[in-house]
Amino acid sequence: MFKQITRLPVWLAELFTGTKSFVANPLIGSQRLNRWGLHVGRVALAHGVMRLRMGMLSWRVPKEDRRQFIEQGYVLKKNYLPEAEYQALVREVRNAGGEVRQCNQGNAQTRRMLLAPEVLEEMPYTRALMKDPAFRRLMRFCAGHLRMPICHAEKVRNGVTDDAPDPQTNLHVDTFQPTMKFWLYLEDVSDRNGPFVFVPGSTCLSRDRLRWEYQMSLKAREHADRYTARGSFRVAPEEAETLGKAPPQSFAVPGNTLLIANTFGVHARGHAEPGTSRLALWGMSRTNPFNPLPGLGFESLNRLQYRVLQRMRRREDEKAAARGAKASWHRAEGPDAW
Repeated sequence: MFKQITRLPVWLAELFTGTKSFVANPLIGSQRLNRWGLHVGRVALAHGVMRLRMGMLSWRVPKEDRRQFIEQGYVLKKNYLPEAEYQALVREVRNAGGEVRQCNQGNAQTRRMLLAPEVLEEMPYTRALMKDPAFRRLMRFCAGHLRMPICHAEKVRNGVTDDAPDPQTNLHVDTFQPTMKFWLYLEDVSDRNGPFVFVPGSTCLSRDRLRWEYQMSLKAREHADRYTARGSFRVAPEEAETLGKAPPQSFAVPGNTLLIANTFGVHARGHAEPGTSRLALWGMSRTNPFNPLPGLGFESLNRLQYRVLQRMRRREDEKAAARGAKASWHRAEGPDAW
């Protein structure tokens, strides 16, 4: 009881952050508070704040891109780079030498190379993309923040073990707040190697979506699915279409396609054949959903977020080693790490 009282200020403060776990925070998981509208209120407020920030960052972002992202929840741009630049970028990423970390989920393995400033020093084509003004404006608009997303080179390897199916192939939402992720695909994506699946329009706060959020909030804390209990709600296939404007859409696209998605929308990683993989540049931005200001875009802050992430990963390595285990995102060693 005393421990709960001393933790109460922390739990209260977390209501005004991106904290999403219904298990870790008993206020967020409270059935009584959610019956009174706590979760739905956080959802609505977070979306209102995001639209305000996006409005501040819409200058010189093409109207069609803004419309598609707001109405459909994604932006899709094929042949994003000139062909020569794209081919040079692919070669550069394939031969990059940064630290590689991997995470296993079910029978899939995701490997990521953090594109920290010191790594980009040896990657001129990737660095040029990250500094391109049009690219940066679009990233900032979709993220609703001046700070650029943290970027990685990503390789998803399918069916590497005989474990249970990849849980990311189940339709889900990442969190209660708008969150931006992007992929610049560096090879063709087909139904063989796991295309991104998204329900168009499922980012809109329709009556059906808010009703669903309310109902999920009442049972999330005790839900059998651990991802749902932690605030990443899983979506039944029969529910998906009612939460958007169309059935789930599979993005089988050629290489050199830029895809940006708001992963508050209903989405999944498409089922893939064992032994296949796909390569992309990948990035994510998730900021405090209740801060009405779009932050600061100083390059020093962009660089600082990489150092912070690197320090966090080293600390997780140390904690896992003390338990005789590996961190969930641990180093991939050996000549075939990348």
